[in-house]
Amino acid sequence: MIVRIIEMVRRYRTISLPLLANVLDCSIDDILCSVAHLEDSSILRVRGNVLVSQEATAESDISVRMHSRFAEKNAIGKLAASLIQDGDRLLIESGSTPAIFINHLKEKRDLFIATPSPRIAESLVRHHSGLFSIELIGGKLGTHTTALFGEETLARIRDLAVDWTIMSPTSLCIEKGASYFHEVDAQTSLMMQQSARKTMMLCDSSKFGVPSRFSAQTERGVDVFVTENHGEAGFSEIEHHLKSARVFRGVLEDTDGDEFTFFE
Repeated sequence: MIVRIIEMVRRYRTISLPLLANVLDCSIDDILCSVAHLEDSSILRVRGNVLVSQEATAESDISVRMHSRFAEKNAIGKLAASLIQDGDRLLIESGSTPAIFINHLKEKRDLFIATPSPRIAESLVRHHSGLFSIELIGGKLGTHTTALFGEETLARIRDLAVDWTIMSPTSLCIEKGASYFHEVDAQTSLMMQQSARKTMMLCDSSKFGVPSRFSAQTERGVDVFVTENHGEAGFSEIEHHLKSARVFRGVLEDTDGDEFTFFE
């Protein structure tokens, strides 16, 4: 069973004990007994009723992430969109949470939105082309990231002046703060933060306290932090990175908060 537990934690980075017990058809005590010898390892740790990965791993494919923890991401996206005003200029990172966030902008008017994400740009053009001015920021396309990247990307972002950067890091590390698995994503995020008057971070609680490789935490920090209304145990580990931020918590509707898409 320990092999399967480690596999699940590596894949999802954080997973609740009740959900894991249900998937493995065992008791929570069985799981805790199995991982007891790993508590001081570099593999995983127990945080309340959640197992948290201690390893820096790449995120799942975007097609998986668009469905996993959808309730949390949707609550975050809905609340974040309510903070945007008509006429705002936005820079939006790639990722599943930003992709869900843009779905809640349908009531807004006269937005300018620039993004290095082909997925987000395509969705905006399909659903909002008559309402917004939309720019896909050019650059290189790689197999390791869903965003365009490179010198062309950074140069264009540097030339933009926007009201908001909407960022959604791979994780919010205890030591490094907002972090990404790929260096090019961290570089893009840092440039986007520099080009905006204000930065809004969208981050569900599964990212709290999970290691990653490259920091995009700035000395200024973010202006607004949006998460969902559970995960307080994890929040206490990372709140020192949010000292200057206004914190908002989206309310989950009709769910217990344990939503995953499992692919074998």
